[in-house]
Amino acid sequence: MTDFRSRLRRQWALRPERNIQLAIAIVAVLLFVSPVISVVFSAFRTSPFCNDLGKASGCEWTLDPFIEVMSKADTWESLGASLILTVVSVAIGIVLATFFATIVSRTNAIWKWLITGTMAILVATPPLFYALTWTMLGNKSVGLLNVWIRGLQTGWAEGYQWGDGPLDMASWPGLIFVSTVRGVAFMFLVLIGPFSSMDRTLEEAARVSGAGPIRTFFGTQLRVLTPAIISVLIVSTVASLEAFDVPVILGVPSDIYVLPTEVFKYLNDAREPLYGQASAVSLILLAILLVLLVTERLMYGRRRFTTVGGKGARNAQWSLGKWRVPVFVFTLLYFLIVVALPTTQLVLVAMSPYFGATEGWTFDNFGKVLADPATLGTFGYTAGIAAMAAFLAVVAVVVFLWASRLRRGALAATIDMSQMGPLAVPGLLLGLGLITVVLATPLKGSYGSWGLLMVGLFISIVPLAARSISGAIVQIPQELEEATRVSGGNRARALVDVVFRLLVPSALNAWLLCFVVISGSLAIPLLLSQRGSTLLAVKVYETYSAGDFVKSAVYFVIFIAEILLVTLVIEIIKRLLALRVGGRKSYTPGKSTDPEWTGSVSTRPQRGTRSTASTR
Repeated sequence: MTDFRSRLRRQWALRPERNIQLAIAIVAVLLFVSPVISVVFSAFRTSPFCNDLGKASGCEWTLDPFIEVMSKADTWESLGASLILTVVSVAIGIVLATFFATIVSRTNAIWKWLITGTMAILVATPPLFYALTWTMLGNKSVGLLNVWIRGLQTGWAEGYQWGDGPLDMASWPGLIFVSTVRGVAFMFLVLIGPFSSMDRTLEEAARVSGAGPIRTFFGTQLRVLTPAIISVLIVSTVASLEAFDVPVILGVPSDIYVLPTEVFKYLNDAREPLYGQASAVSLILLAILLVLLVTERLMYGRRRFTTVGGKGARNAQWSLGKWRVPVFVFTLLYFLIVVALPTTQLVLVAMSPYFGATEGWTFDNFGKVLADPATLGTFGYTAGIAAMAAFLAVVAVVVFLWASRLRRGALAATIDMSQMGPLAVPGLLLGLGLITVVLATPLKGSYGSWGLLMVGLFISIVPLAARSISGAIVQIPQELEEATRVSGGNRARALVDVVFRLLVPSALNAWLLCFVVISGSLAIPLLLSQRGSTLLAVKVYETYSAGDFVKSAVYFVIFIAEILLVTLVIEIIKRLLALRVGGRKSYTPGKSTDPEWTGSVSTRPQRGTRSTASTR
């Protein structure tokens, strides 16, 4: 035993980077890959309540759930609906996102900041709440849009407030519209970086060669940016296929089922949850998502497509000329439709005595909700779970990214790919996988606990945290960590004192984004929440399903106020940190007075000291 321990110590001392990566890769695979594998197994079992490889009462390995699902017409109808929704919303979305990214990055359009602000608001708004707002706005009886349209049609005659139609957001057009709007915002924020960094000299060269403006745009700018656009298309397609919140609000009431809602239908069966059938449907979705993600990685891998322009690079703006006003009008209308109108409807409903009221608006609804201890407990419970899961995700991602750059190779690639694993797994599928893993292990007692819920939310948010921090961590020179180790510190101290400390501003931004997304998450809490303690999104969904639109709107308005308050706190913390760093004295290398000095550089305060760096 002593010899074995000695060999382990020698191996650790000889290959520390590889051993660190190996340990972290194992943890990453267990966290992010095991739920997916368990779902695959569950598709071929009659029940997830299995121990010892299926030897349990009422649990056996079988193809019946898989065959049953594949032989049903509903399965292929939901697949067709998923493909239609994805193709249409992503196709329209990429055109609009490219247009807005071009306007913001390349032109002298009026109020360009309004476009960026609109997209940021849409991305930060949880999809469940945004879909609920449009359900109210486009309600065919008393929705604000329909009321205004009927008023215009009837000349605002008496009784125009009541009627039927002409719009109904709980339909194919409404589902496609809301999905497209959210997709445009995500695509825009990803594309704006590559569009802004492109050198204008390429376009000038094309114009000098005789190409017109349209040919220059399509033949030069879009051609150079094609890899970035295709990458965004693939990621957006994945996000659309796994979307659950919007389809369950706008699609299910009209009997429109996509693959994620089809999974939910099996899990929400009136008799008992049909885990095998739900897992079988998930296999179809998982296969499509994996093909898309592997295709993206094979096409572009970890390459970056940039245009190098040197000191002479120019990013001059195009003059829109006579199109400046029409573009501004279109931008303003887009903001009014996708942000201002839903916000107006939300506030009016929250202040109404009942949904559809045209008078009697009051703040009493807020007082009633805030006076309810159970509601306050829900907000507090949601904030606590979201804050902790977001914190764990940010810390874990920093450790994973730090480990992956210690040494290139298969282990580093495994760590990187495993972090993106949850991106290919819808929330319902991830929750189902965690249930299966827990029930098949000694951890079955944690089923229905807050701990399992937090783990599920943590796993689901890791890809977002990784994308938020990866750009910042690559800017930290590894020489700083090496300097810490040369000075006597170990790798753990270098990680804490160098990497974490320099990443604090980016980590705070990533934490805030993850906190907002988790607070509005619906799919995972629906499966993993414990009885009597649910997250806000589940409570809002249950309230909406019961027909209480007013209380749902009140919850949403309070949630917005909470997010604004948390954002303010984060900004204050960031400013205090900036003032603290800015108030420190700067140090420059100084000359050592030690006659036995061997070349090390000492540091002295810049003020009151004339210092130069010299070597012996």
